[in-house]
Amino acid sequence: MFKCVIPMYGLPREITELREVEVELRDGATMAEVIAALREKVPALEGPVIRPGEDRLVEQYKFNINGHFYFDGMDFRLHKGDRIALLVPMTGG
Repeated sequence: MFKCVIPMYGLPREITELREVEVELRDGATMAEVIAALREKVPALEGPVIRPGEDRLVEQYKFNINGHFYFDGMDFRLHKGDRIALLVPMTGG
């Protein structure tokens, strides 16, 4: 088990009024496990950020882990030392 700090930006930060959320995860945690830990720690994210009753993000949210985006339907294995953020990727030119 390790502690993972997830920075909060945009709407998640507005909802939580937190700059970051610390959750405890097992080595090799999946996307669903990270989302479940977030839901448990910050129930206010369910609905606007986390799909109600599911361990899935709503469509526009993505995780960025070590510089790579992961969206719903993709998976990852999170390890101690990985950098993770919950974001809404921006596009534009």
